[in-house]
Amino acid sequence: MKDSIIFLSDTHFSYHTDDEKESKKRALFLDFLNHIEGVGNLYLLGDIFDFWFEYRSFVPKYYHEILDGLHHLVKSGSRVSIMGGNHDYWLGSYISETLGMKLLPQLVTHDLQGRRITMTHGDMLLPGDYAYKALKAVIRNPLVISIARIVHPDILYGFARNFSRASKGVTHKKTKRVAEKVLEIAKERFFEWDNDTFMMGHVHLPMMENFGEKTFVMLGDWEEHFSYCLLEGGNLSLEYYGPDVPTLSESR
Repeated sequence: MKDSIIFLSDTHFSYHTDDEKESKKRALFLDFLNHIEGVGNLYLLGDIFDFWFEYRSFVPKYYHEILDGLHHLVKSGSRVSIMGGNHDYWLGSYISETLGMKLLPQLVTHDLQGRRITMTHGDMLLPGDYAYKALKAVIRNPLVISIARIVHPDILYGFARNFSRASKGVTHKKTKRVAEKVLEIAKERFFEWDNDTFMMGHVHLPMMENFGEKTFVMLGDWEEHFSYCLLEGGNLSLEYYGPDVPTLSESR
């Protein structure tokens, strides 16, 4: 396991810790972390948290067991890297300095097991979607972030909770259509970095397609599919984790 590399995204851990579905999702993820203890690398490609905003003197309390589980994985010798998504872009020093995870930029290319893999969360790749892109430019503006730090955490997280519910409702309805549109442009647009592999999250539908010697991977999610991508010996496979069958492979 120490030479294996795992990629996943979109677990969307929520603030509703007393919710039954959330509790089951967390328990399954913590079981997964125990299952992969000692793995060489774990890449978390965004939206691990349904909302994360790190104040200088306040760390979100809603995710303590998830953070403990990831920190334990780091202490086991695994390298854990994480990038922000559209829900948790505002990751900070607590993640890197206290928990020992490596913060990744929004687009990064790494050479891994003979592959050159470009990774991103993917929320800026969708065709059109101009309203969201405009909103994103605003909420990531340094001035807006500074103002948000003045707002009490309960108020900010309450607003984010309501926004997230509305956003998920829209996204769920068009997931398959969006995935098909992204796949249409993947070959022409996602291999511009001398990469042979492109990996993204955001669209909650696991998918892997080969274009000759190039591979496009959509990681899916940990809300319905509990999917992730496994790299072993230079070979990629989509996997699905569950209490009864821990690894079902879909290799192409």
